[in-house]
Amino acid sequence: MHDIISVGSATEDVFVGTRDMKLISVQDINAEVSYIAFEHGAKIPVDNIFIATGGGATNSAVAFSRLGLRAGIISKVGDDDAAERIIAKLRRENVDVSAVVTTTEHSTGYSVILTCFTGDRTVLVHRGASTQLRQDDIDWDGLASAHWIYLSSMSGDSAPLFEKVALHARDNNVKLALNPGGTQLQAGLEALAPALQAAHVIFVNKAEAYSLAGVEPRRGPTDELQALRTLHDAGCDIVVMTAGLEGAEAYDGHTHYTVPAVEVKEESTLGAGDAFAAACVAALFRGLDIREALRAGAINAANVVRYLSAKRGLMTREALEPELAAYRRT
Repeated sequence: MHDIISVGSATEDVFVGTRDMKLISVQDINAEVSYIAFEHGAKIPVDNIFIATGGGATNSAVAFSRLGLRAGIISKVGDDDAAERIIAKLRRENVDVSAVVTTTEHSTGYSVILTCFTGDRTVLVHRGASTQLRQDDIDWDGLASAHWIYLSSMSGDSAPLFEKVALHARDNNVKLALNPGGTQLQAGLEALAPALQAAHVIFVNKAEAYSLAGVEPRRGPTDELQALRTLHDAGCDIVVMTAGLEGAEAYDGHTHYTVPAVEVKEESTLGAGDAFAAACVAALFRGLDIREALRAGAINAANVVRYLSAKRGLMTREALEPELAAYRRT
């Protein structure tokens, strides 16, 4: 039996860093939006490049395994070298890959991650086989026997499975953690409501929470709590909202929790969300309270952003627990 099964995407990621990237910001009365730019027609020198595995399902599954949970994964990959590297990495991390589906009709998902000098990243993504996961591909009995399900972004032809997996968790008394992606967020709160009502906890960043809750982005404490309450009222037991360097917040219908971010030198923010969510869920799995779970998430995410990779900085339980004890004393 699995402690937790991650459902979502699996990709091969190519990280590209260059100092010749320009950052252009445009601001209006509501928000500021930034864009990256390169000189048109130029040959841009690359400072560093390396290849790793990624995707919400693989990132979270590896995080759960390192934190001592019996982790499995459900995803779809192509019949290619990238898939072999992804599966090999998962096996080395003691993640059960028996429910990973291979197809000859589509290539494995692939991403190019452009990392800015600020540490933020822009991702060019070809989702490939990850968007082709179908109902017949799912090990529904295996899902029903897990203690938890971590359900991350699903798009393309796979998108309808997001709600189906959520309702399957509800019907089988499996605790559900949601980390919705663009397809789910763009559909809006009403469309997401059935999954929210099945979920124990949802993870969204501040911009996503404001948009989903229909709150104007004034970004004051009152507005933040309004967004949290709106999502909680939609049916989820615990709403967690992350805000990068500003820290994280949560609301369970009674208490509004806040924790600061852990200060580190950022190399890349890629994978920070999955790292935060995984450590938070692992803490809840072990019976820790919400504030302690948020602290665990903050520590794990901070260690991930120190590296140009979504997995390199993922912490083991043995490494995280003393850090968590030290965090309590600050």
